Parts: sequence; structure tokens; C-alpha cells
Amino acid sequence: MSDATNNGATSLEAQVEALKAELRALRSEVTQGVATRSLRLVDEDGADRAVLTADRDGPTFIFNDDSGTVRMKLTLTSAGPGMTLADDKGHTRAWLGFTKEALRIGFADDNGNSRAFFGVMRSGQPVAKFYDETGNVVWSAE
Repeated sequence: MSDATNNGATSLEAQVEALKAELRALRSEVTQGVATRSLRLVDEDGADRAVLTADRDGPTFIFNDDSGTVRMKLTLTSAGPGMTLADDKGHTRAWLGFTKEALRIGFADDNGNSRAFFGVMRSGQPVAKFYDETGNVVWSAE
């Protein structure tokens, strides 16, 4: 065999061995877990249907409907966890969450105006409020 053939074979063998080593390293990473700052779940057309992100404020998980409108959002921040539900226009219609001060649940009308709020304060005191379409409290119990 000539030197050119030997060098070509050695070079090809070295490349194959390097690829095998890289594959072993990738397999090891996958079995130990995958680290990323953002994960997109897409439908068969490639449209985002769910997006999970993480930053200094905490993780956020967003769910889109088939038209791309954000319909549900889950968050976790240093203030506490929360969930919002939106209508087909993307307007928040309901929310649930708690902070160090209170457990809260609320509802909004078609225009996005808060209409009802219920909570339990850290002290254990319950709170309920109903609002008119301009945001004025029309009934409350504390």
C-alpha cells in the first residue's frame, strides 16, 4: 500500500473515531439531562403551541391555541406562582396565584376589566370584591 493510501485510511479512521467519541459524549449528556433556557413545542405545521422559558425571574410556560394566541400562562417568580387564562382574543379572563401576602383568584369581562376578586390574606382574613365595568367596587366583604 502506498503512503497516500495509508494517510487517507488513517485520516478516515481518525475522523470516524472522533465522530464516535463525539457521539458518546452527546449520549452521555442526554442521559444526564438536557440544559436549555428555552424549549418550544410545535405542532405538525411548525407553529409554536407551547414555550417553556427560564430567566432570572423564574420559569414561564406559555400555551398557544391553533391560531397562535396565548391562552394559558404559568409563571413562578420570587413573589410566588401564578396562572392566567385568556380568551380567544388573548385577553386575560381569569387568574390564580399567591404571593407572600395573599392567595388570589380573579375574573375579568370580555373587555379585560376586573369584575371579581377573591383572596385569603396571610393573616387568614378572606377578601371578596366585585367591580362594575369601569373598575369601581360595587360590593366587597373583608
